[in-house]
Amino acid sequence: MQRRLLNKLGALAACALLTDTAQAQPDKPISLVVGYSAGGSADFIARVVGAELGKRLGRQVIIENVAGASGMLAVQKVLNAPADGNLIYMGGTDTVVVPMVNPKVKLDWEKDLLPVGRMTTVPMIFAVPAGAPYATLGDLVGTLRKSGKESFNYATPGIGTMQHFYGTLINQHAKVSMLHVPYRGGAQIVNDLVGQQVDSAVLVLSTAMPFLKEGKIKALSVSDTARVPQLPNVRRIGEEEGFGGVALPLWQALFMKAGTPAATVAACEKALLDAVTQPEVRAKLIESGVTVAPMNGQDLRTFIKPQAALYRNIVQTGKITME
Repeated sequence: MQRRLLNKLGALAACALLTDTAQAQPDKPISLVVGYSAGGSADFIARVVGAELGKRLGRQVIIENVAGASGMLAVQKVLNAPADGNLIYMGGTDTVVVPMVNPKVKLDWEKDLLPVGRMTTVPMIFAVPAGAPYATLGDLVGTLRKSGKESFNYATPGIGTMQHFYGTLINQHAKVSMLHVPYRGGAQIVNDLVGQQVDSAVLVLSTAMPFLKEGKIKALSVSDTARVPQLPNVRRIGEEEGFGGVALPLWQALFMKAGTPAATVAACEKALLDAVTQPEVRAKLIESGVTVAPMNGQDLRTFIKPQAALYRNIVQTGKITME
């Protein structure tokens, strides 16, 4: 009887060991799934961080670009896979925003995903042509209020983007009525801004930096929680009168599918936080206009909740929808 029990326990232990080994799969690369095409800012961040992440996990990390549906095809790929940690989703603002503006997207980040940690934020700027007669956002708002100039417009990469949210936020808090000009993507916006085909634009800092350095455009405000080192004299949006300290940063983070073993998530969290503190990683990201802003999984969850409330308010007040 005792021998049978020992044999049974031994068999169970062997099965558990095999299961753990299958989940870890040390010889199999980890896929870091990114919802945007190669060559963009999200892809760049993923490749810089992913290389260091792999070193610390002892496994190769490959970047898998799954573009489409505002990043939602990528998250669905991860959610359709086993919860074993072999697929990591690089999410961010769109993970929370897109389900709010598109009722067809059935994603609840709090239930479907486990936050691993935040890596970075990408500041957005509100920019005007270099020759525009405004030095600050306050100057522009004051002019618009006095003139009642409702034809003043701002360009963004499209409806429901965070750039659109930023313009809507300014309209709401400043009580002005700038017209939204949605483009299909952001490639042409800066050129049109330089050429004064549009009055203003909301741009990510990484895209705007070359034009700012050349003096072809100027920034009136920054969306982040703090002033950015690349533009120390440009006020963040929360410093403006009537904005009450509000901030609207674009952010990038890693998630795993709900149900992934806690030890697997914890190992990835530790590796991520170590990776983004490496001097060479920080230097590459900062040079590209990205802010290194690490958070552990719990702090990331805490950070997202009030941001999500702000997004929802912008969506409802601005009546923003997309499909």
